[in-house]
Amino acid sequence: MRTTLRVAGAAARVQALSLLRSPATAILVFILPVNLLLLMSLFALTGYNAPTGLVLEEDTPRAHAFVDSLRDAYHSFDLRPMDRAQADRLLRRGRIVAAVEIPRGFDALVGSGRTALVRFTVDNVNLDMAEDVRRAFPAAVSIFATRLSLPAISVRPRLTDMLAQDTGYIAYLAASSIALAAVIAGAILGGLVTAREWEAGTARLMRLAPCGLGPVLIGRLAAAAGWAALASSVSALVVVFGFRVPAAHPIELAGGIVFTVVAAAALGGLVGVLLRRTLPITPLILGITLPFYLDSGALEPQRFDGKVLFWLSHLSPAYYGVGIMEHACHGLIVTPEPLWSLYAVLALVAASATLLVGKLARR
Repeated sequence: MRTTLRVAGAAARVQALSLLRSPATAILVFILPVNLLLLMSLFALTGYNAPTGLVLEEDTPRAHAFVDSLRDAYHSFDLRPMDRAQADRLLRRGRIVAAVEIPRGFDALVGSGRTALVRFTVDNVNLDMAEDVRRAFPAAVSIFATRLSLPAISVRPRLTDMLAQDTGYIAYLAASSIALAAVIAGAILGGLVTAREWEAGTARLMRLAPCGLGPVLIGRLAAAAGWAALASSVSALVVVFGFRVPAAHPIELAGGIVFTVVAAAALGGLVGVLLRRTLPITPLILGITLPFYLDSGALEPQRFDGKVLFWLSHLSPAYYGVGIMEHACHGLIVTPEPLWSLYAVLALVAASATLLVGKLARR
């Protein structure tokens, strides 16, 4: 028994030292559980009340009671007081999901038992999100009628949609998944082809070549990006023909795949140069990519999820890829930045990461 415990203790010490000498593998043990918590928290954070403009045209008790009912409709409205011009402007710019306008004479109409029409405008860029706020309005009216003991519900919405056609939740999510495929395929392949040079021991030999290791790694990244673009194109074909998601702008879709893959491959190559081991590449990239993907506008336009998440999403190529894919497939503008700037950022990321790969390869 003592021999068994002594051997087990020695093995534990050796393994602990091995983990200390291989910090990349040990760090993954901490990163992956934390990422799981981030995934759960992102689902919770993106499920908060929809930013809604409140246009209150009269300061009366029943008008304020109706505002309270809107606030109390569970997980529905984040009411922001403003005038009508500001509400229309923010709706057009995609800064709020909906606008509710309580008109003059609302108190008198409700008090006399007549129907009061409330202007209710919805940015229906995403059907799931739009239906949430549409369903919440009748719930708020019911709360209002119950609290005031009204014999009948006398408030009706005058519903206006910003877009002529709704985009289904599955169709929206399928388009954004093309960006996820491009980021994962590009980053993992990019990381593997660069890290493999150190694992195989060829990096040291290539440094002795006249051109050095940098051009070799860049060439390998180019090949990896080409293969990843092909794999991502297959994913896009599955989305278009399998899920029957129309490609409104096919050339833009192809360009978005290429730009997203190249940027992701360059970043993955940078990770490979830093770690110089293939084992942690795939779990590390998956662990980082998935939370950023959820925080990139994959489920709904990211501009509606608060300033902190909105700016964090800009750290990943997934944000720019999702913006391009949603416009390419559905013609939707889901980012406040213009479309050309999404391509420009991806190109800048690819160029900067590639230069860093070449620079670090000389060390």
